[in-house]
Amino acid sequence: MELDDLKEAWAALDNRLKKNEELNESIILEMMKSKAGKKVNWFIIYEMFSAALLLFLVPFCIYYFDLHKGKLPIRDTSMLFMAVVFFMGTFWTVYKLHGLMKFDITKNVGDNVLCMNRYNIQLKKEIKIIAYFLGPVFVIFGVWVYAAGKATLPLWTFLTCAFIFAVLFCYWFNKKYNRSIESVVKSLDEIRELREE
Repeated sequence: MELDDLKEAWAALDNRLKKNEELNESIILEMMKSKAGKKVNWFIIYEMFSAALLLFLVPFCIYYFDLHKGKLPIRDTSMLFMAVVFFMGTFWTVYKLHGLMKFDITKNVGDNVLCMNRYNIQLKKEIKIIAYFLGPVFVIFGVWVYAAGKATLPLWTFLTCAFIFAVLFCYWFNKKYNRSIESVVKSLDEIRELREE
């Protein structure tokens, strides 16, 4: 009789342990989904804000060009160049946003990993274009406009500080983005492992 009671108690304990393990796995799975979803939502909000800001800057550059047209030819050229860059940047940001909107935490993990990897590659291309082409061009235009306009020492100091701030901000932002993307991909890998168990 005692052996039967012991077997029943053991079976009940085993069932309880299995249920606890399943419950723990489902809680961990939901936490990973929530973590990845929040990060991706942050990326989406940032890209929407970027697209809106770039689109707003296009008419601002055109207005500034029209307001000061002919006074300083290099400034006119730099304003038109910036308007074109901001316009193209708007399309690029919308393209990135379109790909990012395909991320759906409730669907296939492999598709989500592919979506994040594609977004990461797009960001790396964007950073290279900014660092190796647009950044130097903006610096050259800035120095050229200031030199042609015979800027005072405080304006030169402001320009130098603005460039230093821009470089440091881009470096920090790049590191933050890389960590966030790695975090999302890691969460997706953990979700995949939990589903396979």
